[in-house]
Amino acid sequence: MMAVGLLTGTLTAALFVQVARGLPSGESHHLRIWALALALQPLAWAALAMRGYWPPLWSIGVGTFLMLASYAEMTRAVRGFQGMAERRGLLWTLVLGAFAASLLLDDSWPNSSIRVVVNSGAGLLLLSAMAWAFWRGRGAGGGHAAGGAAVFALLGVAAMAWRIVDHLRNARPSGDLLAAGASDSLAFLYLLAGTIFLSLGFVLMHAERAYAALRRIASVDALTGVLARGAMEERGRELVERAARGQRPMAALLLDLDRFKDVNDRLGHEAGDRMLRHLAEQARLVLRGEDLLCRLGGDEFVALLPNTDLVGARIVAERLREALSAQELVIRGQPIPIPLSIGVAASLGASDDLESLIRRADQAMYDAKRAGGDRIAASAS
Repeated sequence: MMAVGLLTGTLTAALFVQVARGLPSGESHHLRIWALALALQPLAWAALAMRGYWPPLWSIGVGTFLMLASYAEMTRAVRGFQGMAERRGLLWTLVLGAFAASLLLDDSWPNSSIRVVVNSGAGLLLLSAMAWAFWRGRGAGGGHAAGGAAVFALLGVAAMAWRIVDHLRNARPSGDLLAAGASDSLAFLYLLAGTIFLSLGFVLMHAERAYAALRRIASVDALTGVLARGAMEERGRELVERAARGQRPMAALLLDLDRFKDVNDRLGHEAGDRMLRHLAEQARLVLRGEDLLCRLGGDEFVALLPNTDLVGARIVAERLREALSAQELVIRGQPIPIPLSIGVAASLGASDDLESLIRRADQAMYDAKRAGGDRIAASAS
């Protein structure tokens, strides 16, 4: 077991170093802490393997200290990754306290079970803290992996608890590893498997959080903060299908700024960007929480209004135009009017789909523009 622990600890630590090197410094910090923790484990297993060749202080004492230090740093890495206080001082105080106590007890009591209880108790506390840190991450990005890692850390808590109870009930006068009981073997086996499975869970947490961040980037328009087109198409189809199943009304607004190109040409792209953000902000204030607002591209936006018929959609469109008129946009000391053409369309029932709904709203928007702009037009069908 010790030989396997030394090998797996070395390889896993080397793998983590490579993974951390491939990430930006801000995202690799906690992986680097975990890699450092893993680097302590081969040293711990090497020291424990020298039992009988080195004095107990070096083999048992230093080996156990390094193993506990490794799990303390793992706990610190998880806590930091979850946005919790790392508590490095507290964690290392526990490790150093267990090390000092085991040395003192070794001098006072030749009973090896006393040292086992002290060190296993420290390991139980560290694994409990790690399990709690993992569990706290279930609601954030990395939640599925965090939940699995928390369960595996709790298995370690159970293994350490059994070892403590076993040694309290059946104290061993010597620490001969060849006479180790079932609880000792399970504890060692867990330390071997823990290196691999806890590390795998920690890496998967990073992967899940990175994937969630990419999804957020892909689903949100960076300039205005509203939904991007791809996310709108996915969620919009769900709204249309739900409305059709429930035989409820559904409407769409197609918004287009009438003077966007003129402002861009006269005042520059920064002014145009401010117009787009202003429109998005006012639309969010007018729309309900269940409504979806999306930037299709350029100066075109679409709003999907569930549980809203054509009459209600026209009312919402008029409120939006009024809000833009009331909240004047000033650029470089110059008030900028924001005329807006809005096309309104309502779903035709179960046979309708998102594409045709938006297409009819788009046609109505062009009808508004042809009529002079800065007005609302409704689709005839």
